[in-house]
Amino acid sequence: MRQNENYVLKRIAKTPYLLPVGQLIADQRRGIKINETGACLWKLLKKDRSIEELTKLCAEYYDTEPEALPRLEEDIREFVSRLASWGILVPSSHGSIEEYARPDDTHKYLCIAGLTCILSGPGPAFPPELDAFACKPAKHPHQHIQILAHAPAVHENGKLLVRSGELTVIECREKYILLFPAAAQIAEAHLTKDASRCIFYCTAPFTRLFQSDLFHALQLPFLYLAQRHDMAVLHSSSILYEGSAWLFAASSGTGKSTHAGLWHELLKTPVLNGDLNLLSMENGRALIHGIPWCGSSGLADTGTHPLGGIILLRQSPRDYVEQLSEDQKRLLVLQRLISPAWDGKLYGRSLRLVDALAAQILVCRLHCTPRPAAVETIRHEIHRYLNARPNEIH
Repeated sequence: MRQNENYVLKRIAKTPYLLPVGQLIADQRRGIKINETGACLWKLLKKDRSIEELTKLCAEYYDTEPEALPRLEEDIREFVSRLASWGILVPSSHGSIEEYARPDDTHKYLCIAGLTCILSGPGPAFPPELDAFACKPAKHPHQHIQILAHAPAVHENGKLLVRSGELTVIECREKYILLFPAAAQIAEAHLTKDASRCIFYCTAPFTRLFQSDLFHALQLPFLYLAQRHDMAVLHSSSILYEGSAWLFAASSGTGKSTHAGLWHELLKTPVLNGDLNLLSMENGRALIHGIPWCGSSGLADTGTHPLGGIILLRQSPRDYVEQLSEDQKRLLVLQRLISPAWDGKLYGRSLRLVDALAAQILVCRLHCTPRPAAVETIRHEIHRYLNARPNEIH
């Protein structure tokens, strides 16, 4: 934990107080009176400190006897917890899970595409859609997401990166602030730039509507984490055919779910995900990974599969395949990605991945009708591709 820079230590008639300044005065936050030990701890907390560090430093300063150390640590933990609950202390960027934990928190571990996340907070807030991805506790999870049932300590300002009716992204020095205008009970979320932490500030009650809003909001910090691990999400439906996944990508309303449904109806191919697919390159192989987010289809697979190709759909009065130039392949796939592209560096990550994928898989455009003949048209193209590269796909 560390000081909230919007609080200052001042003495009033020689008595130490922690007092709000700036925006916190406008927010009508109150100050608190502390004792001399509290003032000492506050000065130590100018830097990120764990409970263990604070206990050691205080013990040295006050020359504490060894038998008194457990009581000292307990008192410091209570002091820090109370100040943190009031927003006077804020979480450190690289603190341990235990530093964030509250006595009544529920913890759920998730494993998505090999990335482990821990979700902490009130159990009734957790979306049930995540249950299929629950896993055993991980010693070093890639991301810690905490749900807090109160407002943030201060409303920070920064550089506006994205603003829409669904999402606002503000860049600060060490983190991004995420606002979800359509989710009334989510005040905001703070996502560290290394993707290791995301704190959601929410308001009760934790109804099914809240769980649904939180489930959709949780997608963003995970997509950011995945992107930092060279993965990206394509807006597409997917099927499993001939041992590989085949993705049908298009803008909403074009018919990607209809086309995947035709495959399932005619050839009994499993539908892996009805709306979103996570892409990666691992050891020179193109893969897709199951994720919980699947739009309104309700179809989400938890596994990992070889990626055979991406078929870009366009509505047409007749069915035919259009071959694309190398730059068209990459550009059209990039346009269907929904991974964060808040700056050039993030966009560059996606471009490098798409470039590697396009060199390994089939990418073409299917002009199609909503009829069974569309399936036969693209199936013929898939087999032509597989026969041309048998050793690379199978």
